[in-house]
Parts: sequence; C-alpha cells; structure tokens
Amino acid sequence: MEETSNSGAIAKAIRILEALASAGRPITAAEIGLIVEQSRQTVHRVLAQLEDLSLVQRDLAVERFRLGTRFGALAVTGLSTMVRHAQAHRVLEELVKEVRETSNIGVLEAFDVMYLDRVECDWPLRMHLQPGSRLPAYCTAIGKLLLSALPAEHFEDYLRQVALTRLTANTITSAARLQEEVARIRQQGYSVNDQEDHVGLLAIAVPLCAPDGRVAAGLALHGPQARLSLQRAITLLPRLQTAANKLSHMLFGSPEPTRPGRGRDRSRLKKM
Repeated sequence: MEETSNSGAIAKAIRILEALASAGRPITAAEIGLIVEQSRQTVHRVLAQLEDLSLVQRDLAVERFRLGTRFGALAVTGLSTMVRHAQAHRVLEELVKEVRETSNIGVLEAFDVMYLDRVECDWPLRMHLQPGSRLPAYCTAIGKLLLSALPAEHFEDYLRQVALTRLTANTITSAARLQEEVARIRQQGYSVNDQEDHVGLLAIAVPLCAPDGRVAAGLALHGPQARLSLQRAITLLPRLQTAANKLSHMLFGSPEPTRPGRGRDRSRLKKM
C-alpha cells in the first residue's frame, strides 16, 4: 500500500512539473489543478513539497508558480548527460564529417547559451570551445534561436535585465533591433550569427524540439566566414535539419519525419 501511495505521489508531482513546463508562463494553483485534473487541496500540497525542494518557485506578488532553480539545474545536467551519449554524439560526428564545419548543441541557461556537446571540424582554422562553455545569448546563433522561442513576458524580462554589450561591429545592441531579429527567426525557423560575437565567424542554428513542438535546445554549425559564407550556410540547412530531427527523436522522443525538411519548414517556433 505504501509503495502504491508513493508511486501515486510521484506521478502527481511529475504531472504538475509537466504542467508548469508546458505553460510557458507562471500559472496559478487553480490553473494547474485544471490541467492535471486534481483537487485544489492536492495541488497545493504537492506544490508546497516541490517548493521546499526548490523544484517550484512561487511569485508571492501574484500567487503564481513557475519551475524552480533546482529543476533548471537538473534539466540542464540531465540533458547534457543524454547529449554526450554515444548515439547522440555520433549524429554530430556524422554531420561534421559531411559538411566539414564545427557543430554544437546548446541550451539557454539564465542569460547565456551553455554548450552541451561539440564536435570540431578538421580544418586548422576554427574556434575552440569546450562542453560547458557559455556565451551571451543575444549575439550567438543558438542563443537568438532560443530567445525567439521564449514566451513574450520571459523575453521582456530578458531585455530588462541584460546589457546588450557591443562585441563586434555587427553585435545587436538595441532592444528594438533584437526584438526584430527574434521575430524574423520565428518566421524563418532558423537563426544566423554573422560575426556578432567574433569577427570573421559565421554560424547558423536550427531548433531541437520536444514532441509537442516546444523548442528544447539548438543545433548549430559554425566556421570562419571566409569558408562558411551565409550563402553556403543556407545551402546546408537541409542537412542540419536532418541531424536536428534525429537528435530531437533521440533526446526528446519527437517523431522522426518521413522526409527531412528544410530549416524554414519549422517556420513557427513554439515557445519553450
């Protein structure tokens, strides 16, 4: 009986965490109850337990709940472990072998992109970054892609808190310009970094998606502009999207399409 009771409690907690993750915004206990089809008393009890564990955070001003800092840390650590698994890493290796440019997978962590896995190309001219490295989100291909998938209020919070520091002549330093950029990314389904964080470096990124279409991570190719022009990067989009489809299936259980699509096939980036 005790084992069954514990299993039921765990299942309720997981459903509540899933509801918070899917909402894309802080929501009330009443809204959570409707989503998970549990009584208000049950939802409040489980939320209190999750809050004690820092898996859920309460906004006292409006009495709404969001995922907590500990949940974020667990999610990033778990995904990093999965990405470095041989099967997923092999997808990166095959992509790099074919296109001969460096590829990496990254997620949004606070205000930065954190790179979870990376395979370097065999060209002598390349940029070296280790898994776990961080770069500002507003000036990287994966970062801008993931910012474009944020709920509007979360993106506005980001703009209020982050200083858009100029790193190169191409860095976007205006909030209005960044808003225009992420709107374009949502429309076209991919993101480009044209020398915005390093002079002479170009990158292109596409999303890794969960089964419900939410963007969970980003996959990018990058190289020196002298070798990877914007025109060439666009021609590599179908190959990049094929790898992204495989990784989305391996990491998040998304169905693999029967025919790999171009990057712009995911023209409507869904919110994380």
